[in-house]
Amino acid sequence: MHFHLPKPLHGWREFLGEVGIIVIGVLLALTAEQIVEAWHWRNEAREFRQAVDREVALNLGYYAIDQLQAKCAMNRLDELQQVLVRSRDGQPVRLATGISQPFLPDQSFSVWDSKDPQAFAQLPLEVRLKYAQLYELFRTTEGISQAQNVTWKKLATFEEEGPLTLEDRRQLRALIDDAGGLRVALSENWPDVVRRAASLGIRPEMEPWEKEMARGIPRSMLCKPILKVG
Repeated sequence: MHFHLPKPLHGWREFLGEVGIIVIGVLLALTAEQIVEAWHWRNEAREFRQAVDREVALNLGYYAIDQLQAKCAMNRLDELQQVLVRSRDGQPVRLATGISQPFLPDQSFSVWDSKDPQAFAQLPLEVRLKYAQLYELFRTTEGISQAQNVTWKKLATFEEEGPLTLEDRRQLRALIDDAGGLRVALSENWPDVVRRAASLGIRPEMEPWEKEMARGIPRSMLCKPILKVG
């Protein structure tokens, strides 16, 4: 038995031409879809980078405020060391004002933590690594800052007048050492953070209220002497 394939109505050549047109149309549609999708993710990557650059710049601004307080903070620890020395005879050391403490606003991670993996993948590998390393430093800085806040709050308990016991002096010495170590860590991290951000074209930025705060640091309680003369 022989089977015969039906012939196209207008011939095989015309039929194949029509099929070719359909295939080309499908390929063009797929290509156009891919172009649109690629454009979409490039646009998403561009918007993400603008947002994350702003977040990084403001985090640097927060960090810059901390660095402006560094000298006053170290001077305060030196004064507390003198309190420790003067208290050895059992007499209370009267303070002229409160001990106070450095202020560092919380850093922001919202843009970085909510990044879309597909948008982030559009950035060059080197750029992605630089952002990741920078945010690791921000996390480290945040941890040091929180530890610093806890330590200085404990130092504030020594504002109360009264003689210091041996245990008090031991605790005060330990807190001074801890606060000094944390202060050094923050200051030593600062140049590295600035350098890494600069490699991405980012500079520190401050909100208006932060600029006002920065201008007022030399007149802040932290920068005023606490030891009474005489």
